[in-house]
Amino acid sequence: MAILFEAFQPVIPIFIMIFMLITVITLMINVKHGYQLDSISKKIKYLSVIGLTMSLVGIFLVTMMPTSNDSDIVELTPFASIKDMWYFATTEALINSVLMNIVLFIPAAFFLYVLIRKELLTTVICLLMSVFIETVQYLLPIGRITSVDDIILNSIGGIIGTLLGVIFMKFKNVYYVLFGGK
Repeated sequence: MAILFEAFQPVIPIFIMIFMLITVITLMINVKHGYQLDSISKKIKYLSVIGLTMSLVGIFLVTMMPTSNDSDIVELTPFASIKDMWYFATTEALINSVLMNIVLFIPAAFFLYVLIRKELLTTVICLLMSVFIETVQYLLPIGRITSVDDIILNSIGGIIGTLLGVIFMKFKNVYYVLFGGK
């Protein structure tokens, strides 16, 4: 985890500033238009919009950060980069890489599902977003490795986030029934 923190330390202040800016702007818009967060549903929707926006900002900051690779590397064989890491990288590097690619998409899928409530659509959007990111990484001269494994792992994260969203919405519905929430 310390390796990930060290790697992403330059983007953390940017992420925090964008979070504060988006929160202030959305609250100002809500106040200006008389939109009140007076029910659980409105609060969940508002927090989901903020969460999805920040998840997308985080994904963008992490995936578009330049690296020191000289050339464009493309790996289209499924699980080849994971297998190479298995043999040639440290266990910590392997776990960080695999987990980071999965965990990166969990929040975005969770918040997207809470907003649209369609499991298949949420999963497909996460898949397409991952394909888009890998394509942009290939096209831009930022030294990123384009890999089908990243798409697979990001999609797994999207599925996990969607499942967590489904579970969350079930609990929300139980809350409404038991406590008569608005």
